[in-house]
Amino acid sequence: MQHLTFSVAAEPFDHEDAVRLRAAARIEVDRIYGRPADRGRPLTEAAAAVHVIARDRSGLALGTASLSAAGDGVFEVRRLFVRPDSRGQGVGDLLVLELLAQAEELQAPAVVAEFGVLQPHAAALFSRNGFVRIQPFGPYRDDPESVCFSRAL
Repeated sequence: MQHLTFSVAAEPFDHEDAVRLRAAARIEVDRIYGRPADRGRPLTEAAAAVHVIARDRSGLALGTASLSAAGDGVFEVRRLFVRPDSRGQGVGDLLVLELLAQAEELQAPAVVAEFGVLQPHAAALFSRNGFVRIQPFGPYRDDPESVCFSRAL
């Protein structure tokens, strides 16, 4: 997907920019919660059905996100992260829209997302992209800090 100043495209899961952005995401989320806050299944190359990176015109990686199978043909948005200096410019929205397009190509009936209660910016991002709040699912079912959203395709 193309924007005036940046684009989003599928790239290898293990690309150094993707690895670096996922590490930054982990550090930020752990800092927000004051402890390791990783929930759910580990995101690995084998688990990532789709992986995308947003880049500016010069090729600088601005953000990343992945889709992994959540069951029954549904895909889960995983590790969506935008560099702090690139937020507020629509990078997150374009990442979500590209993941939705990829999920449609995979004939998914829906896409789900999970994040923690201390990440209201994530709720705003998913809400403005047509997602609605749902009960925690799968590995998040018994986690009182999990917030889950879904969008039918």
